[in-house]
Amino acid sequence: MGGGARDLNSIEIPLVHVKQHLSWDCGISAVMMVLSDKDRLYMKENLDEVSIKEGFDKSTWTIDLAYLLHKFGDFYLRVLSKDAQRINDRFETADSNGVKVEKRSVGMDEIVDHLGSGNPAIVLVNANLLFCDTCTCHAKKCLMQVLGCCNSSFSYQGHYIVLCGFNKRDKKVFYRNPSVFDKVCTIPYDSFEVARKSFGTDEDVLFVYFTS
Repeated sequence: MGGGARDLNSIEIPLVHVKQHLSWDCGISAVMMVLSDKDRLYMKENLDEVSIKEGFDKSTWTIDLAYLLHKFGDFYLRVLSKDAQRINDRFETADSNGVKVEKRSVGMDEIVDHLGSGNPAIVLVNANLLFCDTCTCHAKKCLMQVLGCCNSSFSYQGHYIVLCGFNKRDKKVFYRNPSVFDKVCTIPYDSFEVARKSFGTDEDVLFVYFTS
């Protein structure tokens, strides 16, 4: 991409918005946003079958989403995650199944660099700390339409969002939130860092690479 992603001041990656319908399917909805039209339609029409086959049982972890993306064959991806029997098994067999797993921290510069290459990322955040500063309604209330997504407690509510761009001048990241209708939300870098590094997220990030 010319001078490289580091030279870009802003970018918005076009994605088809998918709103979650249940309290636990934010991760699946996030995955569907980065799929091709054909694969997205397949997922919509066969969601129950896919969920049973993958063993989700109303609970998805980042490693589950990595396997799900890999099965569609549209992406080369890296997953940064950790954690439990099915989950541990998936981590142990990830390499042999073609899913690359790394345990390390990811800096904001690396995330912005990735987005600048025209590729989205799926990130686990604490929804209680997430907000949109361009919402016309009351910031947090407008985004908290879905309760109990992923893993939740009084102070932590795990929720997957899709990063789709940034504005370096304003120091804001763009994202799509499965719990709201079709909208690109924005949040300052520092606030996003707090939400994604909150205790309970394990700083999980899925870097998605479009192959074509």
